Amino acid sequence: MSEQALVVVAEFKVRPGRMDDFLPLIEQHARNTRAHEPGCLQFDVVRDGEDPDRAFVYEVYRDEAAFELHKAAPYLAWYRERAEPLLLDRRVSIHRRVAAPGAARPGKVLVAVVHLQGREHLLKPLVEAGLELVPNPYGRPMTEEELIRHLPGCVASLAGQEPYTERVFAAAPGLAVVARLGVGWDAVDVAAATRHGVAVAMAFGTNHDAVADHAFALMGTLAHAIPRYDRALREGTWKLLFHGRLTGATVGIVGFGRIGRALAKRCQGFAMEVLVADPFVDGEAVARLGHTLVPLDELFARADFVSLHAPLTAETRHLVDARRLALMKPGAFLINTARGGLVDEAALIAALREGRIAGAGLDVMAVEPLPRDSALLTLSNVVLTPHAAGASEWAIESMAARTVANVLSVLRGQDPGGGLLLNPEVLARASTAVRAAASG
Repeated sequence: MSEQALVVVAEFKVRPGRMDDFLPLIEQHARNTRAHEPGCLQFDVVRDGEDPDRAFVYEVYRDEAAFELHKAAPYLAWYRERAEPLLLDRRVSIHRRVAAPGAARPGKVLVAVVHLQGREHLLKPLVEAGLELVPNPYGRPMTEEELIRHLPGCVASLAGQEPYTERVFAAAPGLAVVARLGVGWDAVDVAAATRHGVAVAMAFGTNHDAVADHAFALMGTLAHAIPRYDRALREGTWKLLFHGRLTGATVGIVGFGRIGRALAKRCQGFAMEVLVADPFVDGEAVARLGHTLVPLDELFARADFVSLHAPLTAETRHLVDARRLALMKPGAFLINTARGGLVDEAALIAALREGRIAGAGLDVMAVEPLPRDSALLTLSNVVLTPHAAGASEWAIESMAARTVANVLSVLRGQDPGGGLLLNPEVLARASTAVRAAASG
């Protein structure tokens, strides 16, 4: 970090009873800033523990130019327009760091994620920090053996869906951080990473809108029989298929994190009833958003669309099995933009073939890329996309900015904040070791 780094501290006095309205605004502003501004090194929101109507933000910018860019950002104007009516007072002070942490550790960065090929301009801050970029030479996700071959000598990896296993970490003793260009970490053995002192960083808050858009697009494509109409017209047939609807339908959202909540907002715009199944959310909080928290089996039985947004874990693997598919209505659709392993694919194929459910929209599959002999390719009631839901051009830029910032933070010995590190204890351990060496 430059010695010219700027620290911005702001104190907000919120109108009584309006803190629950203010916090989502300032938190969204923080997410926008972290996602779009590599020059923003830290942006934390803190609620006063004693005064329920007071909150603070702590921001760090790489230099004065980065702060000027922040002040010109369109989402700052968006935030201020909505926040000002909620505030009684706002005090902002700007400071310079007395001492800056050390520069980023020099070394190589493996650009493993395929999405960044041809977008090297998004990685410019890494080059400016003196890091050497090592491209993925295969144009596809790398295998375990290929990672073992290419990671030695690298201090960081910009990661896609390639497997980071115990063997991979053992083969790359200089690796400091695996930074995912995305929000899922099922391909990363986080426990092994922690044992080997490797930080695992995520790009939370950067692509949830793109994935929610895609899930909703799959719902609309299926409900309105778009592929069937298209095929009929190309075959010279002009006829009505009397398709289904979106407006007023019931959608069941399995997993109510960022993506699930973003999809729910879109559904509300179409007067849809939204059912939520998530063991980690509060029913009253869901109800305040206008939705209903229900048991998972009830959701499958009632929904016209079941959309999956849960992480893939040992507990959620094959969450959608033959029994739950049998609960669904014959006219219902399954949407999966999360992970292919959530669904028992053989059971789904059987249900689709037999017409026990109306169709499925799948962005993720059990095996990726999808094998050419997959039965899914033969089913006319399935719409398939190649794990592309979060890959809008806007989302790629946002994810790249966040991922680059994560790498630079970790290589400077800093936690990027915002819960973006899955194992922040790695940095604390390294800091303790450095202090011990210095005192010894």
